[in-house]
Amino acid sequence: MQLELRHLRTLRAIADQGSVTKAAAALGVSQPALTAQLRRIERLLGGAVFTRDHRGVTATAFGEFVLARARAVLAGVDDLLAAGPDELAGKEIRAGSFEHPVVVPLVDRLAAALPEARITLQTEHFVRVLVDMVANGRLDVALVADYPDHELRPNPSFGMGVVAVEPVFVAVPASHPLAVREELELADLAHEPWVVPPSDGMGWPEHLLEACERAGFAPRARYQLVEAGVRRELIGSGHAVSACQAHYEPGERVAVLPLRGDPLWMRQVLIWRHSLAAHAPALLEAARAAHTSVAARGAAYAAWLGSRGRKVGEHDGLGGRPL
Repeated sequence: MQLELRHLRTLRAIADQGSVTKAAAALGVSQPALTAQLRRIERLLGGAVFTRDHRGVTATAFGEFVLARARAVLAGVDDLLAAGPDELAGKEIRAGSFEHPVVVPLVDRLAAALPEARITLQTEHFVRVLVDMVANGRLDVALVADYPDHELRPNPSFGMGVVAVEPVFVAVPASHPLAVREELELADLAHEPWVVPPSDGMGWPEHLLEACERAGFAPRARYQLVEAGVRRELIGSGHAVSACQAHYEPGERVAVLPLRGDPLWMRQVLIWRHSLAAHAPALLEAARAAHTSVAARGAAYAAWLGSRGRKVGEHDGLGGRPL
């Protein structure tokens, strides 16, 4: 007996359904037949993939190893079967992104790059979810973010390309004495209350906390939230400071300032399912064009670029620490 794709699909179905009985119904076979097949597959693999109890099945440590690779193989095979000269005609392309001003122009640019397809969008604060959704085939393309020492690694389940690397700035109340400066030291904010979000699974706020530690302090994270509107209100009303994207819009009550020495960085990375590999250059071009259009509107970011002799639209590290 040799391991075949149907065996991998069987294991995936059992894992997805959570029980052999439910998987048998989904696959249109009897429960005893599926149980016997599972035993043969496990003998072939040399170990138990699942443990069973009255609640259903749970993957063993070995099973998690097998299932991760089975899903990657099946995703690749499904992409190959879907590929063809007219594979995008009338197809829904499911896009995802973290929260960023680039989201709307990104959708527009993707629609222009893939005119025969229909683009849908999902945003997530927990960026790792987007990565997992592309890897598992629930999204087709996603814009994600990572950080120094927390870089997204190549994965056999998807392709990836860098869109841009940019600094992270800070937002402070416009009424704060520090707001009149052209740039701040990170340590200038050591005694301020901070808004710090929960982890996005990709290295933020871990990168912030590590940079603060190097600057000699731990930020007083008085507020932990992801809602952009509430964060802006806290800053504008003088209750907190926050790290922010370089594109973050200043306002009457909020000042956006770069940090001296650029201790904080983020990278925008586009990832895609292998079924879109032929379109990857167009997808990357679309994402970079969307980034450039947003960067051109950000006064603080444009000033930062100009101070370093850079132009909006250069995507090779932007003159600072490369990731």
